[in-house]
Amino acid sequence: MVTLLRYALRVSPGSTALTMSLAVLGSVLGMAVTLLTGQVVGAVPGVIDAAPGEPTPGGFGWLLAALLAVFVIDSLTPSIHQVASQTMDAALVRAIGTGITEPLLRPRRVTHLEDADVLDLQDRAKGKGGFHLAEGLGNLPWLLASRVTLIGSGVIVGVMFSWLVAAMLVVVALLLEWHFGRLIAREIDVWWGNTEEQRRAEYLFNLGMRDAPKELRVFGLHGWLVDRYVREWTLGFQAVWARRGRNVKWSILAGGVNLVATGAAILLVGRAALAGDLPLTEVATTIPAILSISVAANGYGVVQVKRGLSAYRAMAELPEAITERHPEPAATTRHRVETMPAREVRFENVSFRYPGSDVDVLRGLDLTIHAHEALALVGVNGAGKSTLVKLLGGVYRPTEGRITVDGVDLAELDLAAWQRRIAAIVQDFLRFPLSVTDNVVFGAVERADDEVALAKVARESGIDHVVRGLPDGWDTVLDKSFDGGVDLSGGEWQRIALARALFAVHAGAGVLVLDEPAAALDVRAEAELVERYLELTSGVASLIISHRFSVVRNADRICVLADGRIMEDGTHDQLLGADGMYAGMFRLQAERYVTSPDAPEALDA
Repeated sequence: MVTLLRYALRVSPGSTALTMSLAVLGSVLGMAVTLLTGQVVGAVPGVIDAAPGEPTPGGFGWLLAALLAVFVIDSLTPSIHQVASQTMDAALVRAIGTGITEPLLRPRRVTHLEDADVLDLQDRAKGKGGFHLAEGLGNLPWLLASRVTLIGSGVIVGVMFSWLVAAMLVVVALLLEWHFGRLIAREIDVWWGNTEEQRRAEYLFNLGMRDAPKELRVFGLHGWLVDRYVREWTLGFQAVWARRGRNVKWSILAGGVNLVATGAAILLVGRAALAGDLPLTEVATTIPAILSISVAANGYGVVQVKRGLSAYRAMAELPEAITERHPEPAATTRHRVETMPAREVRFENVSFRYPGSDVDVLRGLDLTIHAHEALALVGVNGAGKSTLVKLLGGVYRPTEGRITVDGVDLAELDLAAWQRRIAAIVQDFLRFPLSVTDNVVFGAVERADDEVALAKVARESGIDHVVRGLPDGWDTVLDKSFDGGVDLSGGEWQRIALARALFAVHAGAGVLVLDEPAAALDVRAEAELVERYLELTSGVASLIISHRFSVVRNADRICVLADGRIMEDGTHDQLLGADGMYAGMFRLQAERYVTSPDAPEALDA
């Protein structure tokens, strides 16, 4: 409880302090109602009989007024508590989201996102099946209030009746809390051991809802997906349910012990009252206090807080786990990254294999990308072209060899600054469900207010006429699931992506990467678009990756990537004259167009 309370106070000190204070106040007011009710009930016979030493009718009226005042205040407290609690919950949910996502987004490389242990820790931090941190934090006020009630009611029972009975009830309550804590600890151990199954179930859920809804319907896989999701979800929580089933048996037994202790205490009070040893005031006060202790001994709050604590510990461990397992290079300011590359980017004997794989995608690759040069890279699927782009961006480190920028090892550069120097359009570019403006300025968000540059890249990329046709122009949300939102065609989206990269170039990016830059466009449109971009970005190093030779033929140099190495290097005419791999692939692609009515037009492109 202390750990979570410190976290809540750190995240939202004002609302947390108010929420906890109101919870304690509610507990205190509840005990005050118990005491005053006992006083009122005990005073009734004396007031009726006008017995000496008993309250007068006026005094009794003041006693009733005090009870009514405390009752009214106690009745108003929950409304204020609800507002404070909702404010606290909102701040905590936001902080939890940040606490999980920020460590995952902070690293400039992505290997930690492919680490099963890190992903498991992330899912534990998110919490599922009642283990969410927000639920644990939401039960903190209740648990704190129950502790105050336990102590205060124990004091009331001790003062009014018997310290021995009070001690017995408090000890039973604390033992029950300890018992419930042990039960939930075992449940948490089981839950942590099944995170991978829970991740598989979440993947299937997202697959059906977001990632592949059209394909699933085309192939009639909705029934299969539902069945598979249910199976994986059940596997993920089956052991937890089994543990909870065993816990229920012990919980019922513990509840029985609590009932026996409570019943015994009430019987002792009744026996003392019948024997004339306990006045009516003490009886009317002690019995509600005993019942309050019994309710405070309920282990639900402890269980929920401990479940939340398990998620908090996973969240707290996440940054350190990422740092230890995937250390980031220390940033250095010895090199002026903002002017690189002034000469070249060089891959020197670079080999690379993905984490967990035993196959090299790149093998001893040597490649030089000159500044102010348009270099094209071609090769069959799986040759490693996109992997080379990831290494260029620094999201992975070479398994062997090194990459240098103007002679400086990329590992020595400020990786964040270097990545800002790269404007990349990859095959699976992001389609943000945000406005057109956001989708473009994300290329250089620090210059989001530069309307002149925005208008310029709109003209250069050819999206200006698209924007003019949208209902809200630049403010139109590119997702029809939002009010006023629209969907764009594949070709329009790729022009948006190209505009994003061009906006980054205008903001100072020094390397332009076009990885299948306009595959959704027809051959002629793609070739014209790429040629236009190369004209506009002639001051930067450009790397063009495409399967279409009409796109790459006008590049300054063309390299053929095969078997993880650069096999050929030269201009279009030089490579055709060498009659090697490039010439063979070019003729094969050309033959496909020759058979179509548009063959001359396609080849001329």
